[in-house]
Amino acid sequence: MIEISSDLIIIGTAVLVAANCASIGAFLVLRQMAMMSDAISHAVLLGIVIAVFMVGGRETVSVIVGGVLSGILTVSIVEMLYRTGKLKQDSSIGIVFPFLFAIGVILVTQAGNVHIDAQHVLYGSIEFVPFDTLYVDEINIGSKSLWVLGILAIANISFIAILYKELKISTFDASVAVSVGLMPMLIHYLLMIMVATTAVVAFESVGAVLVIAFFIVPASGAYLLTDKLSHMIILSVTLGMISAIAGYMLAIFFDVSIAGSMAAVAGAVFGLIWVFAPNRGLISRWRRISKQRFEIDVGILITHIYNEIESKHSVTLSSMSDALGWTTEYSKKICKSVQDRKLIEVDEQQNLHLTASGNKKVKSYSPH
Repeated sequence: MIEISSDLIIIGTAVLVAANCASIGAFLVLRQMAMMSDAISHAVLLGIVIAVFMVGGRETVSVIVGGVLSGILTVSIVEMLYRTGKLKQDSSIGIVFPFLFAIGVILVTQAGNVHIDAQHVLYGSIEFVPFDTLYVDEINIGSKSLWVLGILAIANISFIAILYKELKISTFDASVAVSVGLMPMLIHYLLMIMVATTAVVAFESVGAVLVIAFFIVPASGAYLLTDKLSHMIILSVTLGMISAIAGYMLAIFFDVSIAGSMAAVAGAVFGLIWVFAPNRGLISRWRRISKQRFEIDVGILITHIYNEIESKHSVTLSSMSDALGWTTEYSKKICKSVQDRKLIEVDEQQNLHLTASGNKKVKSYSPH
């Protein structure tokens, strides 16, 4: 068998966790259910601990089943509280997941000889992934995490591919989904089952904190970059994988927590997108708002000139600045722009006059 270095196993595990979480996370972000990933990622601890107690160890199948059932319980209670009409969804989530997570933490402290602890749950132990190998007929077939996460990736890809139309319609307009008989509530619970399954499988390797980060942060960044669902899923997975790889390299360079570095890089990548995204970024939005304000000021300027001329008053750059409360520099800038558009002209005495186009534009502002 080909030996794979520990570094590649850790990176591969992180990349698979990021890809699995980010692909499902895109739907959570679009459905405005980011907090649900937080709730499920914590609440599955209860199911995991109960499963560990029942079988006497961290058997993969029992842990996944226990975690998924706990996730379904969380979603069901949240929906029940929300549908009473007395609580909003975020309030329902805020009530349910701390309660279930707290019970899980209490049980963890009573784990005895079973190898599970609160620090492992929160921060994971991705550094030790290379040592957790899988054996078939006493033959070492490689990292257990890579195999399990690889199978999960196939399941998530299949889930999204098979139910893509249903997921898309129920995500953007549940009423339309009902009208065409797509049963959005069933799609909702199937999605929550995949979220719970993904959270449980990723739980042991990277811990709850990084699972939540990979569910939401890459998908939120992708949301700022595109308006198309398929592109958003691909971008979300790509951003998650970049964060995983860059985070590992950063952790090795500074000798710090690997999971913490990956989450920090994911946040930093989102920050860059939030600032520089072409259409929804902070700079782009600032430019758009500035342009809109400038256009409003253009209308104010030519309307002011029109009113002053109608009142038989002359308008100069200085008088216009004083009247409108603009600085001389800004007044010169906007006058030059308006003059370039041939909306105003300046005579020999430096008086401002509207051109025919300027008069026409001013009159277009008036209601007919």
